[in-house]
Amino acid sequence: MASSQSSPPLQSLTPELLAQLKERSDKFLYETIGTNWKCKFCQTANELSIFRHAVESLHESDEQGFLRNFRELVPLTVYDTYQPFVARFFDTPCQESQVIDLFAPGFPAFIATSSATSGKAPKFFAKYKGTTSRVITTQSQSVYTYNLGYREILNVVRGDQDIVRRITVTSASGGLLRIQMGWNPEQDEDRMSSMVPGETAPHAVAMVAHHPSFLLLHALFALANRGVDIFSVLFCTTLLDMFMYIERDWFSLVDAIDRGTIPDFEHIEPVRDHLERYLHANPVRAAELRAIGAPSKTAGWAKYVWPKLKIAFSTGSGPFSSAVPKVKHILGPDVTMQTPGYGCSECVIGATYQPGDLNRFKVLLADAFIEYLDMDAEEVSNKLCAAWEAEPGRLYEPVLTTCNGLWRYRLGDVVELLGFAPDDGSPVVRFVERRNSVIKFDTTFVTEAQLVQSISSATQDTIGQVMEFTCFEDARELPSTVGFFVELANEPASLGASPHLAKQRLLDALSDVNENIRRVYDGGAFGMPTIRMVKPGTFAQYRKWRGEAAAIGTSQVKVPVVMSDTTAQEWIMNRVELEI
Repeated sequence: MASSQSSPPLQSLTPELLAQLKERSDKFLYETIGTNWKCKFCQTANELSIFRHAVESLHESDEQGFLRNFRELVPLTVYDTYQPFVARFFDTPCQESQVIDLFAPGFPAFIATSSATSGKAPKFFAKYKGTTSRVITTQSQSVYTYNLGYREILNVVRGDQDIVRRITVTSASGGLLRIQMGWNPEQDEDRMSSMVPGETAPHAVAMVAHHPSFLLLHALFALANRGVDIFSVLFCTTLLDMFMYIERDWFSLVDAIDRGTIPDFEHIEPVRDHLERYLHANPVRAAELRAIGAPSKTAGWAKYVWPKLKIAFSTGSGPFSSAVPKVKHILGPDVTMQTPGYGCSECVIGATYQPGDLNRFKVLLADAFIEYLDMDAEEVSNKLCAAWEAEPGRLYEPVLTTCNGLWRYRLGDVVELLGFAPDDGSPVVRFVERRNSVIKFDTTFVTEAQLVQSISSATQDTIGQVMEFTCFEDARELPSTVGFFVELANEPASLGASPHLAKQRLLDALSDVNENIRRVYDGGAFGMPTIRMVKPGTFAQYRKWRGEAAAIGTSQVKVPVVMSDTTAQEWIMNRVELEI
């Protein structure tokens, strides 16, 4: 019998599954409300004033009373609701009385910082508990590219000088991993020279902030180890960056393995001594690598380099999907690729469902109670659907009430409900796009999902395979249009078979997914899409640039499908190599 994880989702809930899902969801929500409603945010935020006055006279055991008042009285919230409260952690001095029990009881374990994909300032979220799961075992030999660097450490004081708590500001993934492994920042230096069982790179690599050097060091220790069987890289685009750096620096990497020396990568001096003890001269391995050649030399290159490689965990859904074909070409058909799950800085949302599908997730009751706002509904709380009320085939925005103190928080993602898991009735969803990630014109707009679908279908047999891209309005001529900035798997000098057809194909593809495009184009209100090719490595450099600017690990940085930040737009335009 097929396992529930491999079974197609149900299109409707049986009475038994509906009852199970409702009971499980209500219990989780009641526990979350009961834990957090007496904390400072709920007790003082204007948005929750009606709710807190309604429940303050309830007995703590009145589950139905709390749930009814939550559903009727808690409005939708956005990050701006929480920002003034989060800002207290960054006050100097940060007083214990101001931040203890702020969103949830006690102090947060860490403050998670978002990747600022849109180009705006990063968002910060207090994390009181963590949900994560390492896919690595001590029996594995895994290339696991987590980054443990942090933005700063905040001192919480009592009175004039007594420090009562230190709180790290870091990426969500790095902070969650620190919780799970018990890695305190104060002990980082002591761990620098250690190796985590099951991983190929020394612990010190996790502290390297410089993006190219971080990936090159992981590549170096991976290439030196013939027994690698797992890759675990957060985003598929980052995995592709690593392969591109291997291609660029192939000879120096192999020579380093031959001699047992760490190359002069940038910004690694603080950790060099910790690294050198783990790289030993290996002429036999170097000779084997030279015989195989760089990644571009062989389809399925990774399996020749690492014969035991079985699986690569890396997010390949949404904006990361454009890198999947190139990564699969390098990995080869015998290596499984799997998205590790669906999560964000705010919380963990779902686990991979049907592992062969890179964009299918079973929604979890782990970090958050999730409601669903229909994309065609009015954007108010009384239009929310519970999980058991949502309809397969419809598009929804997830709305989160989290253990970490968010109340009906609008995530801004758009998901399609595919159905319900047959084992317990949990919703099964796929990511579609960011809700407000659109390019608006006077007479129409184009969504993120339409842009992704169009570029992937229009360019393969015209200019070649697009590894990554971004878009924004091109108003250099009238009428304005969508301007695509693409990085190709092949060199710009060796375009695909029919580059002269690329723009027309792109217009046709956009028209297929957005019926207004052809109409406004024919009416002279929308121009022919433009395609500008950027220099090789541009998007890897972009991640480095944005990561350094936001003081977060660059492996966390996403390239937006729609680039709205004008500074980032100018940065990209300065790296154009060729326009079709």
